[in-house]
Amino acid sequence: AWSVGVETEPASEGGMNVGFLSNGDYIKVKGVAFGSGAASLSARVASAGSGGTIEARLGSPTGTRVAACTVPVTGGWQTWQTVSCPVTGATGTQDLYLRFVGGSGNLFNLNWWQFGTGGDPTPTPTTPAPTTPAPTTPAPTTPPPTTPPAGQACGVTYTQVGSWSGGYEGRLTITNTGSAPISGWRVTFSLPSGQSLSQGWNATFGQQGSQVTVTNAAYNGQLSAGGSTTAGYIASSTGSAQTPTNLACTSS
Repeated sequence: AWSVGVETEPASEGGMNVGFLSNGDYIKVKGVAFGSGAASLSARVASAGSGGTIEARLGSPTGTRVAACTVPVTGGWQTWQTVSCPVTGATGTQDLYLRFVGGSGNLFNLNWWQFGTGGDPTPTPTTPAPTTPAPTTPAPTTPPPTTPPAGQACGVTYTQVGSWSGGYEGRLTITNTGSAPISGWRVTFSLPSGQSLSQGWNATFGQQGSQVTVTNAAYNGQLSAGGSTTAGYIASSTGSAQTPTNLACTSS
């Protein structure tokens, strides 16, 4: 990704957020795989300014607008709220521009965004989930992993798209390297010390310690033999950006 008028800062919810957004600033994300179509856009935002609008445009900052999410005043630059809006006309693989529109001065901060394939996004809970008590009996033995059917396999490659002080963007290219279609994929890798995920797109990302798990979205899990898709992420870094290790892909 690359951007105009955008800076990063530590977020109260962890990781880094982009901030100091003013009217006309934008972020470009190259090669977003929308598949057969995204239905909604969700974003985690905070504003002690005037709020504004997040526009999703294709091809250029003034290209076709496929979504427009209204950002309210939340009461603080680190007082976060999730907003969502419908998406129309976003299919295939496109360069995405998130354009920020509003009045004068700083508008709002953005922690993460993601696309959904249908229905309303799951709301962020307002109370913490109850803590699961520790089991009183030994956990069952984990069964061995299921071997994919013959002909199914996937591979993954990593590309650093860009970097800046305190962060960088990485892109994962997932390819069906087998002779049969796959209906889903899962990528795992390890981040170097001092790095943590800030946001991701085109997949579901999870991080525990340095270990990152990436699972396909509903719209890009099915890959024909030789087919490929991409997922991207932004990570914060206390030093220079380094290539992730232990990169692996499994298919289903």
